[in-house]
Amino acid sequence: MDVVAEIVKSLLVIIIVSSFLEIMLPDGNIKPFVRFAVGLFILIAILNPALAYMFNNNNFQISVWDDRIDERTSREIASGGQKIKEQINGSSNAIMKEKLEGQMAAVAILVPGVDDVTTQLTVGEDGTLQKVQLTVRSTGNKDGAEVEPVNVFSGSALQKSEEEQAEIRRKMQQVMSNLYGLAVQDIEIIFEGG
Repeated sequence: MDVVAEIVKSLLVIIIVSSFLEIMLPDGNIKPFVRFAVGLFILIAILNPALAYMFNNNNFQISVWDDRIDERTSREIASGGQKIKEQINGSSNAIMKEKLEGQMAAVAILVPGVDDVTTQLTVGEDGTLQKVQLTVRSTGNKDGAEVEPVNVFSGSALQKSEEEQAEIRRKMQQVMSNLYGLAVQDIEIIFEGG
């Protein structure tokens, strides 16, 4: 009889609390979740005393939380996890480096006076960008035929003068520094070709 009285008391408390919640909650998508939670509490309120009464000699304690693993197994699990982490970081760093090199080359080619750019990055173990090397090339003639350079503007030729190279270097360093947060000394620019 005590079990039934305990179940009734628990049900009354749950019903009063759920009625109060029904009144307080606005109409919407949350009410079904509250009803579901209340239903679970009702099941627990009924089953818990009933099971305790029927199986009063049995111990239903869950001992999984008390299960201890030995130190050797713990080290094996930790080293396996570390290897998986390194594989994930290594592959994601390589993909990130490749994409970032392409992005930097695309941005660098927008600088006036730059025809072609090859980018090489130095990335730290944690994936941070440490150094950039930009190789700037003049495309020249692609089919290999000898063609005389045409001076479009007076004094200009295919070969970049020291002043033009310095101006291109300054602009590229400024763009890369602003976009990628690199220090100017970490941005190396090499001019190749004509």
